[in-house]
Amino acid sequence: MLAAVVVVATLCVAQPAGSATQSGLVVVPRPSARLGLSYFKLGTRPGQTLRAGAIELRNLSANRIRVAVAAVNGQTLSTLGSGYASPAAKAQGSTRWLRVGRHQIVLAPHHGAALPVLVRVPHNAAPGDYLSGVSIEALKQSAEGSPQRGVAIASVDRYVIGVEVSVAGPRHPLIRITGVELQREPTGLTFLLRARNFGNVILQHTFGRALITYGHLTVAELGLGPGTFVTHTAIAYPIAVIHKRPPEGSVYHVSAYLLYPGGSARIDTNARVGHAATLTPPLHKGGKPVPSAGSSGPSAEVLAAGGALIALLLVCIGLLILRRRRRGARSTLRALDAALQASRSSGEPVGVIAVRLPAGTAATSELLALVRSRLRQADQLCSLPSGGFLVVSADTDSGTAEAMAADLRRQIERADSGAGTASGVVVEVLQPDSEAGAAELLERIGETDSDAHVLTPSS
Repeated sequence: MLAAVVVVATLCVAQPAGSATQSGLVVVPRPSARLGLSYFKLGTRPGQTLRAGAIELRNLSANRIRVAVAAVNGQTLSTLGSGYASPAAKAQGSTRWLRVGRHQIVLAPHHGAALPVLVRVPHNAAPGDYLSGVSIEALKQSAEGSPQRGVAIASVDRYVIGVEVSVAGPRHPLIRITGVELQREPTGLTFLLRARNFGNVILQHTFGRALITYGHLTVAELGLGPGTFVTHTAIAYPIAVIHKRPPEGSVYHVSAYLLYPGGSARIDTNARVGHAATLTPPLHKGGKPVPSAGSSGPSAEVLAAGGALIALLLVCIGLLILRRRRRGARSTLRALDAALQASRSSGEPVGVIAVRLPAGTAATSELLALVRSRLRQADQLCSLPSGGFLVVSADTDSGTAEAMAADLRRQIERADSGAGTASGVVVEVLQPDSEAGAAELLERIGETDSDAHVLTPSS
């Protein structure tokens, strides 16, 4: 659990357009068409040059800001989802079609500028969907670290605004799972499920499942996605199997599938532990290796000790979960109370959105990731004592909160994919009055259903 916390804490995501970074830079996309989008989306034909729109830059600070602008490649994240490469990566494919004007610009204090974004499609461009992006970063940011319990976290802010170009012509969706690679890790084994989008369609709502067995034992079974698979990109989906140190020559069976609009991809193969992926058997204090699968089994004393250790571990896990639930309830109450007090002091509105689950069910990691992906940087995501989440958004009026809630409903329904996971999920906007406290507002979640929207599974 500690390793998972450290990994999550060190992740960085691109800034949403329109929010201020630590440098005081604000970036606002201005698409020429399709109002309401936070990225550029346009249809074209080979040989055309189109104006996708402009990017507005604002310097809210009292210092000069030097801004670096670059066209970057669109890519697919290893666990599915669209992303963007580093500005240092060589421009490929549709990234070379972008014209973003100057590569650096200096903004005077409290001044701004507008950068036009042009797309020049070559005459030999093939039909299909293409994704690239425009990276914007304030230079010489101070990457301030925050050491906590031996871990120092530092970050800088970088915007990436997507440019999706659809070249007219026939569409051919095609994903193939190209193989499985086995890697040695300090904590065990990692299976890399390799797949590639050979078609010409950006495939949203791609999902699937993977099963890894060793003989009659199930080693790992997990869902893949849902997410987006960008055209002309490949992924290596990681499947970690911890505490496994098999001898060389051990054979695992891997079966997996990916479903996407227009088709499916499957694989059913064996993965053998070779010399490069072999984990050295751990040694006892005397230097003797742990018995392998061909050796005699553990003694009754060892089995009894292991059973007692497992029982003690289960008790500790139960106590930890109970403690975290109580602590989570207090944290939610404190966060909501602080937001309400700040709203009364500043006079700015605060938006509160509740995402509730059916009684007796627990939130899945997929639902948590989906909700978190639709929030802005300043939004707070808290857990509800009875299950579900609470979104607290400062400086957010009721209209904006309703729009955010509607977006969450749509995303949950789309990600459902007929699995029934959206059945009974309630997304509602709470209207805090001038006198209501945090505790009273939380109580109303279970009492008022007049404005609630219950999601039903999509077909």
